[in-house]
Amino acid sequence: MSILVITGPCGDAQGAPLADAAMCRLWERAQSAGVDLCWRPCRDFAELGSCLSASNDAELVLLDVDADMVPASQVACVREALSALPVPYIEIHDDSRETDACALAPGHPSLVSVVVPGDAAAGYDMALSIGLRYLAQGARAAA
Repeated sequence: MSILVITGPCGDAQGAPLADAAMCRLWERAQSAGVDLCWRPCRDFAELGSCLSASNDAELVLLDVDADMVPASQVACVREALSALPVPYIEIHDDSRETDACALAPGHPSLVSVVVPGDAAAGYDMALSIGLRYLAQGARAAA
């Protein structure tokens, strides 16, 4: 099983990316649960659309992007990629003013949106906990 973490580009208003130590702790938690955790930081929204389109190997996506930051020229690309996403996804935000990506593709809503204002690490930790539980329930149902 695997979870793909896709992070959108950070604007001036957003906080710094998650620290390496926090990412390592998340990776270790996933590994101890028997799940691979792959990280795909995107430099721009065209790359974000490509990452969403190439997520076929994952069973779940954790998505950290503010839909309001997507430039008008990239909205269609991101909408199409998100609508075609073959797996469920969980959104992560560290600011309650951020807009969910599912606003771009209402036909494919997220499983849940995790918002922990001012604490990205806690948001990722919570999203990973939900994701691991979701995958474990799916694995039990398939057995």
